[in-house]
This record gives sequence, C-alpha cells and structure tokens, in this order.
Amino acid sequence: MMDTDLSIILFLQGQDWAIPIMRLATSLGSLEFMLLFMPFLFWCWDAKWGFRVGLMLVTSHGLNSALKIALHGPRPYWVDPNVQAWSTEPSFGMPSGHAQNAVSIWGLTAQLIHKRWAYLLAAGTCLLIGLSRAYLGVHFLGDVLVGWGVGAVLLGSSIKAMPVMEEKIGRMNLKGQILLAALASFAIIALYLLGLAGTGAWQMPSAWEANALAATGEPIDPVSPVDAFCAAGMMLGISSGYAILKRRGGFLADGPLSRRLVRYLLGMIGVVLIWYGLKEAMQIEAADWALDYIRSMLAGLWVTLGAPLMFIGLGLAKKEQVDGQSAGGDP
Repeated sequence: MMDTDLSIILFLQGQDWAIPIMRLATSLGSLEFMLLFMPFLFWCWDAKWGFRVGLMLVTSHGLNSALKIALHGPRPYWVDPNVQAWSTEPSFGMPSGHAQNAVSIWGLTAQLIHKRWAYLLAAGTCLLIGLSRAYLGVHFLGDVLVGWGVGAVLLGSSIKAMPVMEEKIGRMNLKGQILLAALASFAIIALYLLGLAGTGAWQMPSAWEANALAATGEPIDPVSPVDAFCAAGMMLGISSGYAILKRRGGFLADGPLSRRLVRYLLGMIGVVLIWYGLKEAMQIEAADWALDYIRSMLAGLWVTLGAPLMFIGLGLAKKEQVDGQSAGGDP
C-alpha cells in the first residue's frame, strides 16, 4: 500500500506547475488560517456560530494530536528521499490534520450558510486540500482518507449534539460552565498522554529523522505535545470566555460592513499581540508547554470575551441582551 501511495505522490509531484495552487489549497486547511477565520465569524457574522466553529476547531485539533501520537505514522518524505518536501511538518502523519479540519470546519460552515452552493464549495475545498497534502509530499493517501473520516464523524456528531449540549450547558451556573470548560481542556491533554502511553517501547526509526533532515534541513519532533497543549488552552479560553460574555449580555455581530471590518482589524491586532507578543515576552521555547497553554488560553479569551467587550465599549457593537431584553439585530 505504501509503495502504491509513493508512486502516486511521485506522479503528482511531476506536475510541478501546480505547486502555487496546491500551496494555496493547503493553507485553507491550516490551523493558522482557521485562527483567522474563526474570529471573523465570531466578530463579524454570528457570535454563536463563531463559537461553534471555534469549539469544533480546538476539538478537532486536540483529537488529531492524540491520534497522530497513537498511530505514529511517517510522512512520505521521511521514508523516501525521492519525494520532494514542498511543505514541512514536525509531527506524525496519520491522520491528516488538514483533511480532518477541512471536513469538520468547512462542513460546519456550509451548515451555517445552509445553501446548496455552500455544501458543494465545502466538498470541493475538502477534496482539493486533501489532494494538496499528498502533492506536497507530507501525507500518504491513507492519511488523508482517515483524516476525512474523522472529520466527518466530528461534523455529524456536532450537528446533532451541539444544540442539545448548548441547551443543557446554558442552564448551568457560570462556575459550572467554567468547570466544564476546564475538564474539556484537561481531557484533550489526557487523550494525548493516553496515545503516548500506547506507543509503549516503540522507537522512531532513525531513517525517518535522517531523511526528513536531509529533505528540509529542519529536525522533526513528532512526540512533542505542543499541539495538544495549545488546543487545550484554546478550549478553556474560548469556552470560559463565551460563558462569561453571555452572562454579561452577549454580543451582536451585526452592523454596517465598515463597522464589522473595523472590529476585525482591531480584534486581530489583539490576537497578534497575544499570540506573538507573549511568545517574545515569555521567551517560549519548544519545551515550554505550560506557557503555550497560557498563551493559547489568553488568545481564546480575547476572541470570545476581551475583544467583544472592547467593541461594545467603543460603540462598535451592541449587547445581545440589554436588561434582560433582546437588543435585536440580524447578521
């Protein structure tokens, strides 16, 4: 199976005219793009749906990090020097996080829009993202298929479960909601540790590391828990932030296009300062997982609490509830 996959990848890479297209396609499934997209939904379209997409993102990312360590599969350019590494990844390959995120996030976005063209566009985007991962030499086709499958399970489960969960969690007091967010956060780390424990005495073949270093000049660190800690911190941040925001009257993402754009630009300045500024201020190194957790938590809090309160204070947005009454407004 691996030999067949490698033959297909080498054939795809023979079409080098497609490199810019495939790099653009793969960016649509990247965590970085999703971190730009989720705040846009929350601040500029619909806060409830933005929260749902954010929750899906951190759940998918956390689960993917646990599955990668549990399955500990190589990437194509780790095992075959003939494969060009047109993208680099330090983590294990199975399942593809890009493919998984594509189905779960773009599928949920299509559900938000609820139009035939949106479903078709989401399906096409998912296919192109999956193809790009094989083309760029960072995933076998099996990695992509499993990623699509996991993403589909997450998507189907969330569409059915989220409305019910929101109703039940909405009846809890604030302390209970924050405690639940903390438990969900710690569950992501626990899943990763469970996957790590499952590897037992397994040792990564030295050839994988040697081939990866020769192909890219960058070392790999596939057992690093940084992705799990970032997802866990973000889970606590966005969930507890949204719970507090709802208690303070919520947030309406409506208004003129110009006002929405100003909100997004101001909000993203805060995201950049937290994400990159804190990294410099705290001098985060590769092994500073606790600091990565804190940074991710603060970024999540900013998106679902800090920025909306700032927008309301500046007159760029309204509360969803004013003295117990709906403030009205449509996205």
